[in-house]
Amino acid sequence: MFKKILFLIAVSATVYGQEFKQRDSNLEFFTTINDSLIALKTPNNLSIPSKLPYPIIFIHGLNSSSETWNNTTAYLDSQYNFTYGGRFDFCLNYDGNNATANKNMYPASGADIAAFESTTLQAGDYYYVNFNVGLNGAVAPSGTNNVMSNLSAIAKQGVAVKKVVERVLQLTGRDKVILVGHSMGGLASREYIQDATLWQTDNKHHVAKLLTLGTPHGGSNASDSFLSFFSGIDTKSEAVRDLKTSYYYSGDVGRFLFGGIEVNNSNNMNDSMSSQDFYNVDVNCNGQNGDTVTGLNQKPIDNFIDFSSVIGRITGGTTDGIVDEPSSIMDTYYTSLQFPTKLFYFNSTFDFIENHTELPDKYYQIMQGLDEPNFKELAYGVNTNQNYIGFTTIQNPTAADNDFYKFTVSNTMDATVSISTIVTGTMTAAILDASGAVIGTTQNNTGNTLSFTRTIPAGDYFLKITSTSPVNTNYQTPYNFIIGTTLSATNFDINKITAYPNPVNETLHIDHVDFEKAVCYNDLGQKVFEVQNQNNTIDCSSLSNGLYVIELQKGETKTYLKVIKE
Repeated sequence: MFKKILFLIAVSATVYGQEFKQRDSNLEFFTTINDSLIALKTPNNLSIPSKLPYPIIFIHGLNSSSETWNNTTAYLDSQYNFTYGGRFDFCLNYDGNNATANKNMYPASGADIAAFESTTLQAGDYYYVNFNVGLNGAVAPSGTNNVMSNLSAIAKQGVAVKKVVERVLQLTGRDKVILVGHSMGGLASREYIQDATLWQTDNKHHVAKLLTLGTPHGGSNASDSFLSFFSGIDTKSEAVRDLKTSYYYSGDVGRFLFGGIEVNNSNNMNDSMSSQDFYNVDVNCNGQNGDTVTGLNQKPIDNFIDFSSVIGRITGGTTDGIVDEPSSIMDTYYTSLQFPTKLFYFNSTFDFIENHTELPDKYYQIMQGLDEPNFKELAYGVNTNQNYIGFTTIQNPTAADNDFYKFTVSNTMDATVSISTIVTGTMTAAILDASGAVIGTTQNNTGNTLSFTRTIPAGDYFLKITSTSPVNTNYQTPYNFIIGTTLSATNFDINKITAYPNPVNETLHIDHVDFEKAVCYNDLGQKVFEVQNQNNTIDCSSLSNGLYVIELQKGETKTYLKVIKE
């Protein structure tokens, strides 16, 4: 069935509140195919600062492994100089018992989930999750895992995603991630997003975007076909059970996706007349059968995630050969999304059986799906005075590519937007206030650059960058941008007060002003220190040489002066 899929998971005792499982170090770096030792993708230990707003987590699909992403990430590495942050390995059937299921993690007794030690994790632009892992932590070739870890229940995968998100946030220092899931990997991502009990300790999921590739949001019964036989998929596995749109003989709906009772009889979850239907029917993996479960498509979903999907179409059809098109569109089941899923298509010109397994290699469509949000409500958060890259792609259904970023300033600032390496013919940019109104005017590019300055008071703002007529090669060269901020001259009112000596070496004396507190900022607007008024003096001995702004506060009144430390 689904040969490839995306998924995530992490490995650290301090992160999980659990212990990771140690393994032979060679098992982290190599796998074996027949008698050959094959090197797995590993980080290169070059810690290049990321210019992406958020890191990307790739989650593979059914009966596959994280190596399914190698072709696309090789392109990301060479074209954009991205940094690979590492791989999170999980065995999802660690107790080796197919008849029972649980969501416990090693070292709990009988735990189904074991996170294996990874020694090469680093801050990066993207990460892999791998479920094709044996009991000893070895990464198995695709389709050969003897404990069916990559055929395990989606409920367990959601636990793993939680752990990976947690760890990636720690590694990168970012506050959100982007999830990319192929086939069942998209459902694993949704399981995490739609189950609030799996969220992080602050009760947030921290997912900015979900990109799914060939994901069966409405299920797939492809395991009933000859494809499963040739793919070596065990049709009694938990994953095949969870991916069902309906059961072959009883005709009732798939429990994981559409809900219902966890019972296997002639009228419920009956998929085979000649043998055992599934190894277990514990869909929610709580260690017992007979529950009435709520289906994934019955659960609410956060409307403020940027959703996009890549959909395959084989020659002359509306299917990728594994997942029919209506099932691959999440909006079929969520008809009232405030911001509908953006859809991108890979149309085969020669495939007549399936192109489902090809989708993780289609980096053109993947880059379309990864494009920044088209709406300010979904804007990616960025910091001022920091370099970032963004991408211009052909969007569907809009002709223009709108990219939105959100930033905050804590004082009245001069904000200078500088964009370079523009390759699209016409690009515009504007700073918007919190309501979306343009401040000043929208600016156009001049050649491959665009720059303008706006004076803005403290608050939240959006940067809107629009490529009005993108072409299908623009994605190959990202644009670079920075929002540079300095304290605005409108802040300063030095004629009302006397400050001496200025330049100052140690103690600054201030006369002719009544204040309660002094806050010192550097020339980038970053707070250096804050002190209460002590006899109208401020100790500046700890400051490095340079220009500073002192904000004097009394109640809601603020007065500013410039000070030079030497």
